[in-house]
Amino acid sequence: MGDPGGIGPEISIKSSEYFMKFGSRIMPIIFGSLEHVSYISKNIVKTSAPINLIKPESSFECFYRNGCLNVVDLSSISYKSVKLGRVNPEYARDVERFITAAVDFSLKGKIAGFATAPINKAMMIRGGARFGGHTELLGYLTSSEYFAMLFYSRKIITVLATIHIPLKAVSAEITIESLRKTIGISVNSMKMDFGKNNPSIAVLGLNPHAGENGDIGIEESDIIEYVIKEFRKEGVNISGPFPADSFFAKKYKMFDLIVSMYHDQALIPFKLLSFDKGVNVTVGLKIIRTSPVHGTAYDIAGKSSANCNSMIESIKLADDISRNRHKWIEKL
Repeated sequence: MGDPGGIGPEISIKSSEYFMKFGSRIMPIIFGSLEHVSYISKNIVKTSAPINLIKPESSFECFYRNGCLNVVDLSSISYKSVKLGRVNPEYARDVERFITAAVDFSLKGKIAGFATAPINKAMMIRGGARFGGHTELLGYLTSSEYFAMLFYSRKIITVLATIHIPLKAVSAEITIESLRKTIGISVNSMKMDFGKNNPSIAVLGLNPHAGENGDIGIEESDIIEYVIKEFRKEGVNISGPFPADSFFAKKYKMFDLIVSMYHDQALIPFKLLSFDKGVNVTVGLKIIRTSPVHGTAYDIAGKSSANCNSMIESIKLADDISRNRHKWIEKL
């Protein structure tokens, strides 16, 4: 359910209602606080759907009930003190517990995958959580050697070569080895998770005009072009490096996947095209994890106005990836 002071609990409940209403084969459960879900459902969302309490040790066949908000209660403290629209660091360890339980359920095969509601990094760090963000925590919990943030919509798919780091640190983080790993796991994900057997890959440059033949930067010639040539030798359909400014005018439509060098290079065009229905996917993990592309939205928390479309799309995509992985395994 994410940050209890943000819109995470609200969109978790609304998206669960969506799948109940439309009779989907998807059966969502909420990892969080029974007390808080009950409060938000009655007072904010104002749903009449009953709540079914799930014990963490239960098997799937025993715990799920149709027509209910199915909740795995993992809270350790009372949620009566939660301030909606505010940072509540005292709940950081519980939020980490929610995520850890979802990972555990996934690794044990109790669930096909999960979509995480937004959390606030400052809240997590101030509250003593081990990591501020989902991605780093998930990598740790699954003992994943390397992983990346991929953003999916029906209009565009892009992956980040670097994640949440200062802009001044980006150049040093882009190495031959790191870029090779990002592209490698992304190509595998396109095949295994998205059903693209021969995906077309575009790689963006780091510098303006993709370095302009070394006059504005050498990362393109020394690193990016080198890695692209490596993958071409392996038969990967990959092109670049492209100047990022002109690429998003039209060329992005020609490729299945775009490899972006840093956060805003990818996320500005992505959110312009797909803010309400975009999905974040952590690729390179043993499990399936998706999430909405928006944050905790403290400014509208508790007002029942949160749009749950991105959360709905996140849940749908987790289901699609699960089915695609099963098909992939059957081929092997």
